[in-house]
Amino acid sequence: MGCSVSSRFLGVAEAAEYLNMSQRWMYRDSRRHGIPRYYFGGRLKFKVEDLERWVQQQKVS
Repeated sequence: MGCSVSSRFLGVAEAAEYLNMSQRWMYRDSRRHGIPRYYFGGRLKFKVEDLERWVQQQKVS
C-alpha cells in the first residue's frame, strides 16, 4: 500500500527545506500564516499538499 507524495507528511526540518524557510519560522509562524499543522507521534508535521496549496495562495499578480 503506497503513499502518494501529496499525502505524505513532512517533519519540521523537511517542511522548512521544502519552503526554503527556517525551522524556527515553521514552529513560530506557520500557524499565523495559515499553514495547516498536525501534531502526532510527539512531533509537529505538515502535509505536502497543504504546503503546495499555501504556496499557490502566496502568488502575487
